[in-house]
Amino acid sequence: MRILVLGSSGVLGQAVVNRLAPLPDVTVRAFNRGKKDVKYPAFVEHTVGDATSVADLKGALKDVDVVFSTLGPFNVESFATPLVQAMQESDVKRLFWSTQFQIVNKEITPADLKLAASFGFDEADDRGYVETQRNGANIISAGHLDSTLLLIHYFKYDQTIQHAVLDAVDQPMAGGPISVPTLAAVIAEMLSHEADYRDAAYKVSAKD
Repeated sequence: MRILVLGSSGVLGQAVVNRLAPLPDVTVRAFNRGKKDVKYPAFVEHTVGDATSVADLKGALKDVDVVFSTLGPFNVESFATPLVQAMQESDVKRLFWSTQFQIVNKEITPADLKLAASFGFDEADDRGYVETQRNGANIISAGHLDSTLLLIHYFKYDQTIQHAVLDAVDQPMAGGPISVPTLAAVIAEMLSHEADYRDAAYKVSAKD
């Protein structure tokens, strides 16, 4: 199985690559825009390109079985649209798309804004963040791909190992913020056993 990781130079993207890389029967292809300070294991395939370019994405999609995207967090529509086109034209269907858990809420509540503020977002930032994440997810969902949305709680940027929780999209989120190592482990499991995670969307959170 060859897995393409888009956004592989970000904190989560690097963590997912490093979790996937040692797995047997998995080949990892990391796609980024050429950042010089990002290091991957020597046996990880690395391709450089522009994630808004259909041509660059099609080159990266050659012989790929599963795609994971952590592109964003803002202007997500500019990534979602060319990715859908590139995957359709390359006949690659399986996609895991990371997005924000609030996109399914009918409105952003004062409690949501308070939580966002604790992670450094003011109200305008949070509303803009949720809107662009929702728009990107809508493009993916309408793209006639075999896609799974990962509606992820806020990240904890520490090395805490937590118990991850997956909830159906129509159920309340049972956990809270999730650490990057915990989230990377969950995503690596889902990607390497993609047939076991066929729902259209999962809410992803964690408990200490």
